[in-house]
Amino acid sequence: MGDVFLMSSELSKGNNDRNKQLLMQIAAWLVDNTALTFNQIAQSCELTLEEVQDIADEEIDVERFNPIISGITTEKEIDNCKKNLNRIPNLIAKNLKRRSKTIGNVLGLASVARRRDKPDAIYYLIKKFPILDNNVIAKLISTTNHTVEQVRNGSHYNMQNIKPQDPVLLGLCSQEDLEVEVEKAKIKEEKQERLKNIKENY
Repeated sequence: MGDVFLMSSELSKGNNDRNKQLLMQIAAWLVDNTALTFNQIAQSCELTLEEVQDIADEEIDVERFNPIISGITTEKEIDNCKKNLNRIPNLIAKNLKRRSKTIGNVLGLASVARRRDKPDAIYYLIKKFPILDNNVIAKLISTTNHTVEQVRNGSHYNMQNIKPQDPVLLGLCSQEDLEVEVEKAKIKEEKQERLKNIKENY
């Protein structure tokens, strides 16, 4: 009987660990892709403020998981919470539990190799496309503005080992997404240049 109880406890612990991992991945996505406060994200994902801050600073490195596409929450719910900072985003618990069982380890940590590739990809984009700002690079690589800025200003802890590598070849973003963002940045720069010329002529 004791062995059965022990096995049940271990299974329960495993499920809880997977749920926590999934919640951290959702929190990472919310940090990168929404204007929600850290407090809203922490309460929604049952994390501490410190954990959310560590995720944002990449002290905790997890893969980003989009809870909208997966049906765990809705875009409308996120928008409502953006308008009311006292509202906590609702994650549909039954979806979260069901999906965490079926997806399992697929939603685990990004492989060590892939995580290590991100600074190389950031460095490549900074050098190859200086027109891209930190927000765009962070979105393309699924990282944070803080990490992009560290690579840009040379303060990254592993800067001496960072070599520029194409994020498309590394599988961190698609060629189509990269081209779209570069085109957007060019249009934005041209618009700013026209406005600057207009001001100088008056």
